[in-house]
Amino acid sequence: MPTARRRRVPRRFLTAGLAALLTTTGALAVTGQPASALQNYVQPMEVAWTDNAQPTRSFPAEDGSLPVGTWQGTAGDKHTSRAYFTFDLSDYHGQRIISARAVTGERSVTNCDKPRELQLWRTENPTTAPTWKNAPTAVEKLADLTVSGPACPASYLSTAITDAVSKAVAAKQDKLTLMLRIGEHEDGVLWGRRVTTLGVSLEHNTAPNIPTNLAAGGVACRDDMFIGTTRPELQAVVTDPDVNETGGGDPLKATFAWWPVDRPTERTELEFTYALPSGSRFQYTVPDGVMVHGGRYAFSVRATDQYADTSPWSPECRFTVDTKVPPAPTVSSTDYPSGWNPHGGPGIPGRFTLTAPGADDLAGFRYGLSGAITYVSADAAGTATISVTPTMYGFNQLYVQAVDRTGNRSPQTSYEFRVQDTAPRITDGNPTGAFGEPRELTLAPVMENVIEYTWRLNGGEPATVPAAGDGTAKVTITPRTGGLNTVTVTSRTSDDLPSGTAEYRFYLANAPVISSPDFPLDGGDGPLAGTTGSFTFAPGMPGVTEYVWSVNGGEQQTVAAKQDGTASVTYTPTWAGFQWIEVFSRTADGTESEITSGYFGIVSHAPEVGSADYPMYREAGGPGVTGAFTFRPAHEGVTGYVYDFGDGPQTVAAAADGTATINWTPRSYPADSSGWVRLTVREKVGDIVSDETEYPFILGKLAPTVTSAEYPAAGEGGGPGIAGSFTLTATMPGTTEFVYRFGTEEKTVPAGPDGTATITLTPTEGGGNFLFLSSRTDSGITSGEDYYYFYVTYPS
Repeated sequence: MPTARRRRVPRRFLTAGLAALLTTTGALAVTGQPASALQNYVQPMEVAWTDNAQPTRSFPAEDGSLPVGTWQGTAGDKHTSRAYFTFDLSDYHGQRIISARAVTGERSVTNCDKPRELQLWRTENPTTAPTWKNAPTAVEKLADLTVSGPACPASYLSTAITDAVSKAVAAKQDKLTLMLRIGEHEDGVLWGRRVTTLGVSLEHNTAPNIPTNLAAGGVACRDDMFIGTTRPELQAVVTDPDVNETGGGDPLKATFAWWPVDRPTERTELEFTYALPSGSRFQYTVPDGVMVHGGRYAFSVRATDQYADTSPWSPECRFTVDTKVPPAPTVSSTDYPSGWNPHGGPGIPGRFTLTAPGADDLAGFRYGLSGAITYVSADAAGTATISVTPTMYGFNQLYVQAVDRTGNRSPQTSYEFRVQDTAPRITDGNPTGAFGEPRELTLAPVMENVIEYTWRLNGGEPATVPAAGDGTAKVTITPRTGGLNTVTVTSRTSDDLPSGTAEYRFYLANAPVISSPDFPLDGGDGPLAGTTGSFTFAPGMPGVTEYVWSVNGGEQQTVAAKQDGTASVTYTPTWAGFQWIEVFSRTADGTESEITSGYFGIVSHAPEVGSADYPMYREAGGPGVTGAFTFRPAHEGVTGYVYDFGDGPQTVAAAADGTATINWTPRSYPADSSGWVRLTVREKVGDIVSDETEYPFILGKLAPTVTSAEYPAAGEGGGPGIAGSFTLTATMPGTTEFVYRFGTEEKTVPAGPDGTATITLTPTEGGGNFLFLSSRTDSGITSGEDYYYFYVTYPS
């Protein structure tokens, strides 16, 4: 029994657009269908105001507003007015009114110093437009309209009128008329005002619909219904007529009731403790021990919404429990008798007779070669004859189950039989034929009286050829597809019997051949990195006009084939190690060959790099600090080196021993890489440029140091508004000025002969403060930026 409880979906109230609705002019009908549990803003169907100075006339709203109380005309004469609003309630008959509020607002007020005396009354529904002389009779005062706060004029005035609307709807009144007037001082000009058209914010609810789509045990409810389980799953769909703007509705709960048909007093009811959206299917499984074989039962369902409004009970769904399964069926066939001897053939149908001896309520059978799937009804004698067409030769099984009136299935019977191999035989007259060469295939029958053959090459369009007097036929194919090729053949007899499908498969190599005098493809030692070599492509099929090739999965390149079908390309490897080349060929008509690959190795001769001034992976030196780097060869005959500190490649000649030493002076701190510098070096052996050696190191910042007596780095000092001196000392050689930021503005100060400078700063805030600073030389070399942290004492 489900017990989980879900939180009710909250009601959605109208907020956005309310002010706009309040200013709508004229008589408006309700827009859209009522949506329960969702607040509608209802406009009046009729709006009018009256004037005691013109007692026989009725006036419409002007610019969405109406006068109420006493006011002066343009000639200085006095007028007293009341406003009437009639609402259409016919759409809400039979619904429960949850809440209703009258809503209006003041457009103008004669004197805001006078207390508001705006009253809301219910009147009789007028049969003609209200006038001062022929005004509808006031029935009861509903409320004084007030507003929280001193606003004047007040754009929003409201009061609850739930009781009045509920009574009118319950009495099936089609209309409700409300009147706005001034109270005790109705004849006082200072109490007069203009109000916006009165509307009603209405929340209402309709009871759910009667549940539908009842089912038990997976069977839709119907007359004379049987189910095959004592633990049926009872189902029903619940819906609600209330629909909101997005198509949703009230969340609903369902109550299931069930009982033995002959003992209705043994009724059991279950109310679900959670709610689901309108249109949901509720499901409940009857527990063990409640229902028995042979018993006749009924169930019904009703729905309840979030306001506890309930639908009527659904019509009863009655069913009988029948858990007795029929006996396993028997199967017989003269076309495909059970046993080891093969009969028929693939595609040749056979008739099978199905029976279920001992079944007293048999309805039919389910059967199939891959499972008991297809249904056939049994005749009055309890048998059925079916036609089954096997699709493969050899061992086959027909699976059959008997089905009773309840849908209960018997144990499955597996009927085993064998199908004769009737596929024709295929002989290839040119089994070693190359790509594009013709092959003559001889087709020979296995069945008697074969009159024709139908064949396909690689799933193409079928072609039919007649058989000769001896039953054979010959066809010629010219395959133009590289790789695996497949020919399929079937035959047909003079009795229109089809054969099984014969398959003949052969492989055609059409991939190009790769060779190279420079890059060994047999696993031998390769050349040095940077060595330019060539590859030659030879065709594996006729008509090759071009080759598409790539190295190491890179960008594909195209080279035209020469007259003999070959082509040559050059390649210069820039890195060492295992590499590969891929190529395929293409003919003028766009036919592409298979891809062939070649694998080769490249020998590294990347140089060695060392520096005592800037050791690898360590922080050293800094901007303006010159360091020496030595390059040592990895191969004989080195004539020079190509090196790059990240600002572009440069070259240096090698000494007689193959080494080279360069001096490098960094000009600025690489802040974007946190000081890391990546030096790459390649050696040159004649025109050959090696793979690279990477030499990473970290450049020191060489930012200035800071000292301050008033604001030491450790501990507290000074205070907001108290100036302090800060001494900057250069670390970078050749420093001529300091650059610093305290706040957002960047400033500079020249360095003295001793490499120092003193600045004065006045903190404005207590707590932690940061001074950011760097230095630079006349030649533009800049140090890295660092910071000086100091703590400013808060005032006591």
